Amino acid sequence: MSSIPSLPDQGMCPFGKDITVALFVKMILSSTEAVPLPAGFVYDACEPYSVRLEFPRPDGDDVTRWVFARELLGAGLRRRVGEGDIRIWPPCRCCGRVDIRLLLCGTTGSALVAVPRRPLQEWLERTWEAVPPGKESALIDWDSAFQGLFPQ
Repeated sequence: MSSIPSLPDQGMCPFGKDITVALFVKMILSSTEAVPLPAGFVYDACEPYSVRLEFPRPDGDDVTRWVFARELLGAGLRRRVGEGDIRIWPPCRCCGRVDIRLLLCGTTGSALVAVPRRPLQEWLERTWEAVPPGKESALIDWDSAFQGLFPQ
């Protein structure tokens, strides 16, 4: 479920290591029931506009992956954002909720996930230190990206 397209590998990325955080999230089943799930957020500066949310599959062979805009996730820390595949709600003081809520919508269903705010915010801050917002385009070889869109 991808909200933004992946750019072709241009070989320009100066970073060799992803910025990751592994944590437990809660899949909200009802107003009184939630199930803890292992998850990871991944930022690859070679794809500087996007982040990945990965859920390991129970068999351990693969992960279920959601890719969406880093800017969207950052905005979701402060206000309700998103439409379509990904929607994000910040913590809500009036109802005592301290987590970030992500609604992940797919073709066969949807899932509401509660993510602990503090580790998510600290991880996002690390990604912003590595690649400040507004500086992402400097990491992209736009000629190669456009050639990939319009092959000769």
